[in-house]
Amino acid sequence: MPRKTKKKAPRKSASNTPHTLQKIASTIVLILSIVSALALIAASYAQYINPLTTPIPALLGLAFPIFALSTIILFLLLLLLRPKYALPSFIALALAFPAIRQYFPINRGNDRLVTNQPGFSILSYNTFYFMDIEPDNESDKIGYNRTIQNIINADADIVVIQEGPINFPLKGKNRFTAEQIAEINKRYPYQDLQSKGKLLSKYPFRTIADTAYTLSAFTTIYEVEIDNRKVTLFNNHLESIGLTPDDTRLYLDLTSKPGSIDQKTEEIKSFTGKFLKAFKHRATQVEYIETMAQKIGGNIIMCGDINDTPNSYAYYRLTKNHRDAFFELGTGAGFTYLANRIWVRIDYLLYKGDMSAQYINVIGKRSSDHYPIYGEFEWK
Repeated sequence: MPRKTKKKAPRKSASNTPHTLQKIASTIVLILSIVSALALIAASYAQYINPLTTPIPALLGLAFPIFALSTIILFLLLLLLRPKYALPSFIALALAFPAIRQYFPINRGNDRLVTNQPGFSILSYNTFYFMDIEPDNESDKIGYNRTIQNIINADADIVVIQEGPINFPLKGKNRFTAEQIAEINKRYPYQDLQSKGKLLSKYPFRTIADTAYTLSAFTTIYEVEIDNRKVTLFNNHLESIGLTPDDTRLYLDLTSKPGSIDQKTEEIKSFTGKFLKAFKHRATQVEYIETMAQKIGGNIIMCGDINDTPNSYAYYRLTKNHRDAFFELGTGAGFTYLANRIWVRIDYLLYKGDMSAQYINVIGKRSSDHYPIYGEFEWK
């Protein structure tokens, strides 16, 4: 009778090891992608929550670009590792797409007005008190104030200024030259240098309101007569966070050494509290602006520094009844503030009425901590 041989259990092939590692890696990436996807959805819709109700979601809105970028990267990784696991990220990106496009629009047809087109141009500029930051050897050789030269070079019909000193131009470290002063006075016969917001205009105007919310925040409202039509300009500088040099150092430290977070909980708590307070202030300020805009009606342009991003409650509230010229014509993130590792679009040209935005440009000339935003509008 033949002897039965015991069957040996099949050996685990070494080739299974890469498959196992891939499975573990894809599971880890899946977990991270779900967390990132949920955060992205929350950040995308945080703009609809009034900070006066609860300001916490507004912090998520600030982190929106981080969540969007991480979700996109994790989605692409899952497509390579395990495509069926990419579904949560895909759903999150689809739900967040309106907010992504709002933050990073892509457009075609951003063309300058031709000479015979009826319309006007406007420059909105947070000038940082004409301090001419980051002076270097080149600017020392120039011997003039670069910020006011940016205004002269833009040659807009109307210049709306935030953080401008009373009765500028100044002398001393601001380095205004006699030629610059003469050129400004020649081009802009109509000026308001006394209000919280400043205005240089080639057209006559009258001041309707000059409202100070706090030491750093204001709205100045003008009625300008352009081509026998009236346009109401809102020059806005909404509540800033009010970061001190110590706050800036803390932020720079945290962004360069994330591991130090545990050691600085009290400082971070105070730092975060300033953001929450500013969110609430801006929520109150945009309500005043919208109330005034509804009361005045007609052609309106909202200019200035709202100190908040395109995924914020302040932006949502102001664009509920007004169109964003950069969203319609611009391409990319359009950052208007770049300092201390903070890159954001917080300066805007919003409008409504018998006009349409024809051209928009964030002028990349570095002298203030903000870049000027220039727009051209044509009459309908």
